[in-house]
Amino acid sequence: MKGRLGLLVSLAAGIFALIAVFLYLKARENELIDMSNPVDVVVTTRNVLANTPLDERMIRKAQIPKRFVQPGAVALPAEVIGRVAAVPLLNGVQVTGTALLEGGRESLAFHIARGQRAITIAVNDITGVAGQARPGNVVDVVGIFEYGVPNGTQGGQITYSQERTEAVTILQAVSILAVSGGESAATAPVSPAEAVKGESSKNTTTTEATAVTNVTLLLSPAQVQELILAQHIGSLTLSLRNSLDTAPVELERLDENSFLKVPMPLKPKAQPTWREMRGSPRGY
Repeated sequence: MKGRLGLLVSLAAGIFALIAVFLYLKARENELIDMSNPVDVVVTTRNVLANTPLDERMIRKAQIPKRFVQPGAVALPAEVIGRVAAVPLLNGVQVTGTALLEGGRESLAFHIARGQRAITIAVNDITGVAGQARPGNVVDVVGIFEYGVPNGTQGGQITYSQERTEAVTILQAVSILAVSGGESAATAPVSPAEAVKGESSKNTTTTEATAVTNVTLLLSPAQVQELILAQHIGSLTLSLRNSLDTAPVELERLDENSFLKVPMPLKPKAQPTWREMRGSPRGY
């Protein structure tokens, strides 16, 4: 009796083990079949450089086993066409969402023609045409520069003689690529010439907050150097032009004397002064 019972238990255990192995092999088989099922993906048909918009000639629809699909792979060509490659793509690779810039977002570098450069300058409500400058507009860049011959020091600050201020149109008919910003600045910008003469300490107490905007211009490499230097030594203002009016205009350098056609130097504009009075600890 005991031997028959042991035989039945062994037989049941064997059958259970056989069923378990069968179920495992069946699940593994289904998993392998599923991983080998073809899946639609988008692959490149040529090498694609970064910042290049993709079109139908650069991609094709393909089917590959599911197990070889890259995470985030794009399945439909319509989701790729018109978007910009964020990184270089080799021929035959799957196109993933992480390799593309965000939908509707174009690469600024794509709009820069060969031989040209993009450079950004900061302007405010006054120097930036009251915020009316838009991408695609054409502007002139005018600089204000101050000159003087150092002749000594006073109160620890350099003094100058033969001082004068000039307005110079540095660039004409340059295109705006982008406009961004709009943040508030605590103080108005002070030109480097004023900072050298120590006038910034007098002006910072009377400035008001102004909206600062970043304007990106399309220039030649030589113009980039000129603009960077001009921004360092003076203050810049944008002058908005009609987009169809791109012809250069002959302009002379303008200073305060030639502007008013007077034979003698102008008196400097009076700066606001104030007096600070404090009481003594005893109240008198």
